[in-house]
Amino acid sequence: MAKKKTLTVKSVHYVHTADIDPEATKAGGDAWEGFVNVCVKAAEEALETPPNGYSPYQRNSLTDIFTSMKATHRGIRVLVKLGDGKPESVDALVLARLQLEGLYTTCLLVETPENVDRFTHGAWKRQYVRWLLDSAETQNLPRFQGGEDKEYQRLMFMMKIWNVSDDEKLTIDCQECETGFPPGFVPKHIGPFPTPGAIIGEMPAGTKRTMLERLYLEYQDLCAYAHGRPVAGFGKSIFDERSPLRTQFMQLWGEELRQVRSEMERHEVASQAYETAGLQILELAQTAYSSYVAKNPHEQARLIKTLVSNSTFDRGSLSPTYVKPFDVFAKGSETGDWLLSLDSNQEPSG
Repeated sequence: MAKKKTLTVKSVHYVHTADIDPEATKAGGDAWEGFVNVCVKAAEEALETPPNGYSPYQRNSLTDIFTSMKATHRGIRVLVKLGDGKPESVDALVLARLQLEGLYTTCLLVETPENVDRFTHGAWKRQYVRWLLDSAETQNLPRFQGGEDKEYQRLMFMMKIWNVSDDEKLTIDCQECETGFPPGFVPKHIGPFPTPGAIIGEMPAGTKRTMLERLYLEYQDLCAYAHGRPVAGFGKSIFDERSPLRTQFMQLWGEELRQVRSEMERHEVASQAYETAGLQILELAQTAYSSYVAKNPHEQARLIKTLVSNSTFDRGSLSPTYVKPFDVFAKGSETGDWLLSLDSNQEPSG
């Protein structure tokens, strides 16, 4: 495990070697939305079978993270759609912070199955402590006396599913209720799951850790919106149609905001079409062979041109060059490892 270090601009900055055309390049929007849908769908299908060393329940925890992030992504879109005249839209940045936390968590969970246990045990402990608190606060209220405690039953069920031991439960009971440990009992503590900064310290050296180090400064910026720091209040003021500060801001930056609003509206109209296109790409990748053999020679040639940009023939071996994003599926098929992109030593694609 690599030693945790202090992150500075000098240690995490990336020097760009080529610029983009800002007029021809649009961050986010239509094409990106479709590509994201393809990647998420591929990840979900890759997890239909548990990765090597992971139990079905551990696999389910990984799948739950992707499901949760998809829902949060939809929540971000709802808030952004409110537009620059509604201060509630600024809270999309709070949810963006949540998405980054999901990335950090996923990166740690795919390192070892044991990290998934840390993740689920920590979650169970928080829920159980909450139940202990509710029980202590309602112990004198008749409405809560007698009958089945369904929440306790659920917690005991999840305790078995997530392999939380009786010793871990007893340790929580003794600590939270301050009863002291029984004679001869050796406590077994459930530690807190690490925060993004601590996750970096646990990651092995490699491109994945480098990525998380660079993103940590972005994560700290997004935390400002969750913690109510000055930038959050300022942002909501200039996004509030009733605020005098917005009037001053619009006098300076009104034209730029109108251009942004126009782009957002264009992307919103097209996003559904790109989602459909993304799923069609995935379907084509899955059925390419059966579709090929069922077509006539002319249609076969057209399908090949859709999937392949170029091919080389060397000493009896044909090597095709696949069109993006079909190259991703071809590599996954060759290696049999659809989680290869999550490996610590995997080189970035661009």
